[in-house]
Amino acid sequence: MVATANAEPLQVDVRGLSLEDRRVALARALQELRNGSSVVLVTDRDPSPTLTAFRQMHQGEVGCTIRVLAADLFRTSLQLRRPEQQLTLAEHLRADHARIDGLLNEIQHFLRVGALAEADRQFAALDQALNRHMAAEEALLFPAMERMTEAVARAVPGMLVEHGELRGLLPELAAALSRQDVLAGEALLPRLRRSLARHHEDEEHLVYPISDWALSPDEQEELVRRLRGD
Repeated sequence: MVATANAEPLQVDVRGLSLEDRRVALARALQELRNGSSVVLVTDRDPSPTLTAFRQMHQGEVGCTIRVLAADLFRTSLQLRRPEQQLTLAEHLRADHARIDGLLNEIQHFLRVGALAEADRQFAALDQALNRHMAAEEALLFPAMERMTEAVARAVPGMLVEHGELRGLLPELAAALSRQDVLAGEALLPRLRRSLARHHEDEEHLVYPISDWALSPDEQEELVRRLRGD
């Protein structure tokens, strides 16, 4: 449901939370923004560094206005920015990485609080998003790389191995959630997070910088459609 203009903003209080939990809270705040809510972040430390990293992760999608209420109290109004300039393919791919990371954070949060039905729902979204992302890359981006120089083509087998590792971890997490084994699920999340982090770093440093000219405009459009599930 889209919030009305006069609705009270949703307050997200991250005082006393760990860095990891602050990131989870920010991911949830972004989702509320996308759902049409106004969001205010309340924190006991300067939020500028965290918000700067968050905006970089989400391609500048989030704007903010920080008010200093006291030495240990900050109130930050968050807004969505609607850039007129169309995203590049690399930006679309990086944004999809950020969305996948956010879903993983959501699963971790719901497991910690014992909300297993919500954890299942977020896992279904993660499974779909990650498999869709990998399939789109394998169908369009990796073949384009293999047609380029030998040095570029050599990166593809490593990317495929990493995709295989991720595909192997997803059923394990699905099985743990299916039998409501919270401990097993929480034990699998760091493995999945490490694999994702390594893979994202490899792609964002080696692959995405060349994606905007490795694919034709039609191929780029098709890849973005596949990411969205159109």
